[in-house]
Amino acid sequence: MRLPVSRRTVVTTSILAAGVTLLAPSTQATPITEPTPQPVIEQSTVAARWVDTAGVVDQANAALSPLGITLDRTVAEQFDTTANAHIDAGISAGITAGVLPADAQTATPYTTAADQTVQAPASPQTVIVETPLLAPAGAQVRPPLPNYTVRTDIPAQVMALAPGEVLHRVPGSWFNQPAVPVESRVAEEQGRSLFGPGTPIYLGQNSMCTLAVTGVDADGRKIGITAGHCGDVGDAVRSADSFWVGEAGTIVADGSNDDYSVIEFGSNAEISNSYNGVTVNGIGGQTSNLQEVCKTGVATGFTCGLVWTADERLTMSQLCAMQGDSGAPVIANGRVVGLISGGVVPNHDLSCRTPIQGPLHMPSLSVNMDRIISEMDASGGPGRGFTLAGQ
Repeated sequence: MRLPVSRRTVVTTSILAAGVTLLAPSTQATPITEPTPQPVIEQSTVAARWVDTAGVVDQANAALSPLGITLDRTVAEQFDTTANAHIDAGISAGITAGVLPADAQTATPYTTAADQTVQAPASPQTVIVETPLLAPAGAQVRPPLPNYTVRTDIPAQVMALAPGEVLHRVPGSWFNQPAVPVESRVAEEQGRSLFGPGTPIYLGQNSMCTLAVTGVDADGRKIGITAGHCGDVGDAVRSADSFWVGEAGTIVADGSNDDYSVIEFGSNAEISNSYNGVTVNGIGGQTSNLQEVCKTGVATGFTCGLVWTADERLTMSQLCAMQGDSGAPVIANGRVVGLISGGVVPNHDLSCRTPIQGPLHMPSLSVNMDRIISEMDASGGPGRGFTLAGQ
């Protein structure tokens, strides 16, 4: 990941801005920045079961200590105490009302971010897949999608802040993730895959990312753009929402200096400027400090945050993002102004993984779309003369 300015300057600017802008008594608190000579090493006295933002601060301090930056964990401890008390009170009320089972408070879904990634889902849980176990005779049964699991257990609902069914598609994410939209199912019934801003995609054998935007280039090719680190030139691309349609595109080029890839779609692909409730009406444009931008990704859904700093190449913002959201469209005023590249610190444990975190996650970096369009035009290859689908 390439930074336009020194890493220390970027991280310090981000933390200071987050501390000044997001800290308020009536909202979730964010750590206060107070650099000291040594990293904070004391352990929290809070026995957090559901939320452990103090642990996130500890991980951030470990990553930032080589830069001489230390975050005060006091506010995070206070937030943990308040958040866990509210969650426990809510569960107790649910047990008393007979809505929740008597053992609902015995689950401990939160240990560390690493554990969330590798451990099997907490039990008890109910797993629902798309294929019904019993279907009427002669009915068309849709095969289950990979990594598509609906959970109804208490820990999943609490961590997603969503009652009822919670969709999990990306390991390590506790968000209620975007389901397959109706328009994708309609295209799939016709043997085609629909692609638009925010479509989850598989690239090659092992990578799942998010599509930023689709359109047509000067030579009439159907083109998609995503993050460059998601795959290599030659990798096949298919929609994670219509997986069984099969391969519908190929990575045909990548950025020589920036983190983006160009996908050429085949005849079994449809492209659109609208997908799963998100519609874009333009591409490119500049952002300014403290401007609100939004993104839609397969791992954390549709979220918004403030821009901290931007230049002609990269934008740093407090957008919630993690693995799987790479390539997701960054949207301002209905225009795709960039795509998610990664976090400021190369440590996935500091990513945004549950809505309980609020703003307590590392900032995200996005590649500016103006930069991408200029590079595709200069290359003279696929993507040259790109125009947004539907325009």
